[in-house]
Amino acid sequence: MTVAIDYVIGDNPETIRQVFGLQVAVFNWMKAYFRYGSPETFTFLIDKVEAWKEVQKVAEEAGLDLKRVVAFDRRFVQENYRHITTVFRSDPVGRDLLWRRETVPGAGYNFCGLAHAIGGLETGYLLEQFCLAPTDSSDAIICPSRAVQAAIRAYFDSYDDYLQKRFNCDFKCPIQLPIIPLGIDVEKFVQLGSPDKRATQRENLGVGDDDIVLLWVGRLSHMIKAHPLAMFQAAERAAQLTGAKVHLVMLGYFLVDTDEPHFKDLAADICQTAQVHFVPNLDPRFPDGLWAAGDIFLSLIDNMQESFGLTPIEAMAAGLPRVISDWDGYRDAVEDGVDGFLVRTVQPPPGTGQDLSTLLLDGRAEYGGYMGKTALSVLVDADIAAHRIASLIRDKGLRASMAEKARARARAHYDWSKIIPQYEANWAENAARRRANRANAKLTPWIALPPQVPDPFTMYESYATAVLKPTDTLWLSVPMDEVRRLWKHNINIYGLDLMILPEDITRLINYIAAKGHVTIGEILREFATLDKPRLWRTLGWQMKLGVLGYKA
Repeated sequence: MTVAIDYVIGDNPETIRQVFGLQVAVFNWMKAYFRYGSPETFTFLIDKVEAWKEVQKVAEEAGLDLKRVVAFDRRFVQENYRHITTVFRSDPVGRDLLWRRETVPGAGYNFCGLAHAIGGLETGYLLEQFCLAPTDSSDAIICPSRAVQAAIRAYFDSYDDYLQKRFNCDFKCPIQLPIIPLGIDVEKFVQLGSPDKRATQRENLGVGDDDIVLLWVGRLSHMIKAHPLAMFQAAERAAQLTGAKVHLVMLGYFLVDTDEPHFKDLAADICQTAQVHFVPNLDPRFPDGLWAAGDIFLSLIDNMQESFGLTPIEAMAAGLPRVISDWDGYRDAVEDGVDGFLVRTVQPPPGTGQDLSTLLLDGRAEYGGYMGKTALSVLVDADIAAHRIASLIRDKGLRASMAEKARARARAHYDWSKIIPQYEANWAENAARRRANRANAKLTPWIALPPQVPDPFTMYESYATAVLKPTDTLWLSVPMDEVRRLWKHNINIYGLDLMILPEDITRLINYIAAKGHVTIGEILREFATLDKPRLWRTLGWQMKLGVLGYKA
């Protein structure tokens, strides 16, 4: 089995201010693959030198011998893809790969992508391609949570219904949607949450030993992360219920600068008893973050852009009991009442959000506006959250018990050493399924190109006066010295990558010269082992140069 990672260059989340979960997930997935993957040679498909350098850098950081990492140019499909069994992308962008494989001899490869945030117009266009492109049951989109799986399945069901009614056919998108969670380096977060860091972090925050720190980690945006009102209300109510000195510490960054005064004004208005601290994610006082300073992790997400939620998993490994929304992929991170608490969420029923969809379709709102206005109708029950926080504040033993169980669950289920083998098992299973599918199925004789990019000689057939036919006659119209003179100019030979091999071109010209006059049909029979489209193009090219004469 040869798995190739189709790699697109990205930003290292450890070096940038605005960190998105997608960047963290992709970057850390690749590091984990280098550490825990089984191949002797790690294969990548790239098309930029910068991407290759980045791959090598990550491999080096993971302690991998660079001799075990190879790269092929993704643009040369027939040359570089024929020995690949699986192509993996750390996103669900699969259209080009699904069509490209139709030109690969043999069984070809199966496609595997990874879903992240699945909201917005772009996601709809991406998922649409899995219904329209030549997918089969060996292809997969890895879903990090049950909620993402259900959402994508709902999209496919809706699109399947449209295609069935539009074309009066029986169609169901065949792509698999297996669930494999994202992972983390558990021991890294165990160390980040170690007790020896606690005193220093809390002193720098100005927090007393007996104070309670509710910790939020992530970007600060009411439009594409979480509206903060429920968290402010829960913190304030918990402080009133317990009489404890409660601090809500929000570690992260404001996605846009204009958000900062809105957050701070709302916090000042709601939190009269609890204190709210906003700490930049790259604050030099906290090189290890604030995992050790926290007592309870609080994250009341209400936004549909969230698909999994890495920070609740990181908090789990850091040993923090968690009070989080019972929302999308977040709910998979907590066993309610065992290692944390889930907080009820409520939203309007199906069929009541079409006006929100038209915001995107009509261009009246971009992604953030659509997500933010959708989240405005989502309730996160702040009162339940407050009572769950209060129970943890009152019972230090419960906090310790939940912390211990959370760490154990993180090690058992979310460490990358447990996650990467699940990917490899899925790839192996689907590669075998692909070979079986191709061996037993009657292949559909469609043109192996996406309809949006048709064969130019098909689409523009009417442009020329005539089209070459097997009955047309060709002959060598210039001396060989003139042929060589024409061939030495780069402007005449820049399309060599689309023609038959140079040695075959020489053989072709010599054959025509020896025959005198020969039909294209005779040439096709004589050179039957060569790729026919390449041979046709080569004949047209040599006619263009004036090397070959032509008569219909």
